Amino acid sequence: MQRIAGAMFLSVMAVGLGAAEPAAAQVIASLGADHSSGSYGTGARITTSSASIGLRVRRKRVSAFASLPVVHVDAPGNVVSTGGLLGLPILIDPARPATRVRRGGIGDAVVGASVQLVEPRRHHVALAVTGSAKLPTASSARGLGTGKADFAVTMEAARPGKVTPFAALGYTVTGQPATYRLENVTTAKGGVALRVGRTSEVSLSFDHASRVTETTGDRQDVAVGLETNLSSRLSLGVQGSTGVSRSAPAASAGMRIGVRL
Repeated sequence: MQRIAGAMFLSVMAVGLGAAEPAAAQVIASLGADHSSGSYGTGARITTSSASIGLRVRRKRVSAFASLPVVHVDAPGNVVSTGGLLGLPILIDPARPATRVRRGGIGDAVVGASVQLVEPRRHHVALAVTGSAKLPTASSARGLGTGKADFAVTMEAARPGKVTPFAALGYTVTGQPATYRLENVTTAKGGVALRVGRTSEVSLSFDHASRVTETTGDRQDVAVGLETNLSSRLSLGVQGSTGVSRSAPAASAGMRIGVRL
C-alpha cells in the first residue's frame, strides 16, 4: 500500500470521487501503517513494516503532499528496501553478506504535487498529473534505502459515477547507487471503484511495475480497498493486495487515517 497510496496520498481515486473544490485551502494530516511479506523472487523470506505520518494541502485544482515513514525490515543483508515510490526490495552486490538481519529506522521521505487537468464531473473523464520525488532520508548502510533520490510522474484518469473506472500510467527515474545499477521503472494501474452509501466506496485494481534490476522481474499484484468518511473531518482507508508475479510480495495490507485540520 505504501507504494500506491500511503506515501503519495494522492491516487486516481481522489480524482474519481469528484468532491467539490473547497473555497479555501484544505489541509489533511494522516497516520498510516503498512505490512508486506514474501520472497519477491529471491528465494528468501522478506518482511517489511512501516508507520508513516503525512500532510496534504489542497487549493482548488492543485494539491501538495509529503510523508515520512519509520520502517522495519527482516531480510537477508544483501536486500535493500527501496520504499518510497517503488516499494520493491532489491538484491544488491552479491559480495555483501546474505546473513539475515533485522533493521529499522527512518525511511525515505516522499514529496510531490498533483494538478487536475480536467476537473471531475459525473460521467465525464477527469484527468490529473502528479509529480513526486523520493528523498534519500533512509540509511543506505542499513539497507533501508538506496541512498539516492528517485523522481516520478504519473498521469491519472477516471470517469466518476456510481461505478468509477480508473487508470494510471507512471514513469520513475531511479537514482543510481555506486555499487549496483537500477533500471527506470514504468508503472500502470487499472481498476474500478463502487460507491457504497453516501460516504464510502470499495475498489478493485491491478498494478504493474517493470523490473528495477536485471535480476528481478516485473511486479504485478491485485488490490482491494475501502475508503470511508467516518465524520466531516475524519476518514479511513484500508487496503490489501496479493502478488500475481514472482517479484511481488505474497501479501500486503495497510491502513490510513486522515484528519482534516
